[in-house]
Amino acid sequence: MKAEETILRLKEAFPDIGDDLKSPSPLRVFTPFLEPKRFEEVLIYAKDKLNYYRGLHIVGTDEGENLGFTYLVSNADGVILAIREIVPKSNPHIRSMSDIYPAMLMHERELVDLFGAEIEGLPEGPSYPLPDGWPKGQYPMRKEWNPKYFNKMTMTYEPPEEKATDTATAANDNKDNAAKTAADEKSTAGGGASK
Repeated sequence: MKAEETILRLKEAFPDIGDDLKSPSPLRVFTPFLEPKRFEEVLIYAKDKLNYYRGLHIVGTDEGENLGFTYLVSNADGVILAIREIVPKSNPHIRSMSDIYPAMLMHERELVDLFGAEIEGLPEGPSYPLPDGWPKGQYPMRKEWNPKYFNKMTMTYEPPEEKATDTATAANDNKDNAAKTAADEKSTAGGGASK
């Protein structure tokens, strides 16, 4: 099945996403970002009805307030269908698709380690790809995570103090500078520099 036919069949089955399907090249089809329930419906349809039987890869992206997960699947004609899911960072809960595409298992583990995805139905197994001892709650592929604050020796994430503290420190520094400037102006106004 070629890309054009894939788009036609997806438009028939899912008219709500039909206008947002894209094919930037003859062997590529992209869905828009879909909510988890719709994502699952499209993925299952692609496998069962369109014969996209091969799970290739999953790409995670930080979309600001949301996380995006793009599942790449292909068919016998070499067409790659990118089915995209989006969830809020505050509740990054998705369902494992490794029962449908077993090759996606390790890629889903990457989503857990690197982005903090909470994947329902993901079989128990080792952490991947981060090492044992990696600090809980630290997701290095999220935009707010800064590698310069990660201490490799202690395996801890040590960001600077909160901005509220930095603001208070800056206010105190400004006060001190203003007092010094006032004192300098007073000594200058009094007839010159002191020895």
